Amino acid sequence: MGLLTTPYAFNQNEAGEMAKAGADIIVAHMGLTTSGSIGAKTAVSLEESVFRVQAIADAAHNINPNIIVLCHGGPISGPREAEFVLKRTKGVHGFYGASSMERLPVEQAITSTMQQYKSISIK
Repeated sequence: MGLLTTPYAFNQNEAGEMAKAGADIIVAHMGLTTSGSIGAKTAVSLEESVFRVQAIADAAHNINPNIIVLCHGGPISGPREAEFVLKRTKGVHGFYGASSMERLPVEQAITSTMQQYKSISIK
């Protein structure tokens, strides 16, 4: 159909199956994002994410060496965490943002603005 496909893979088996199905991009998903007011309370560690993302990337590349792999979710909730994972993996081409690019920045901006309003001194 000519659509760009970006399925989530939560493990190696799913990555392999999605690559076999012809996915254009595999998103190595580490679970619900942990940051922010409604983020997940538990997740794998950032260090463990490196190993899981690499395993997903390797499985996808075993099927299609040219497939694009992106990391996403769990403790990978901001630019620093994405950089941490990307610098420690091979064949992972970038970060796939969702709540870390829309929900979290909005929460931070609203919180900051409300704190400024609360700091107004009325005599």
